[in-house]
Amino acid sequence: MRAIKLTLWSFLAGLTLLWLLADTLLPEPLNYFSFRHAFVQYTGVLAIGAMSVAMVLATRPARAERQLNGLDKMYRLHRWLGIAALTVAVVH
Repeated sequence: MRAIKLTLWSFLAGLTLLWLLADTLLPEPLNYFSFRHAFVQYTGVLAIGAMSVAMVLATRPARAERQLNGLDKMYRLHRWLGIAALTVAVVH
């Protein structure tokens, strides 16, 4: 379970870092709508990224199966990525 949690959180942190590098954290006119615009982009990036990795894991790549120590753990990560994608997509 530790490898699954580490993989999930490191993936989400990596997407967050890439989004922060691409977008500014503080928009120029700091008001509700500019913050909302940035947050909508951020949640969209997280949702699309999590769903994309979940879809790749659904193809059962042998390399990911070896790194996650088995097919059952890979499917568990697939499930948690799907849950995360659904949650973030609803927030989006």
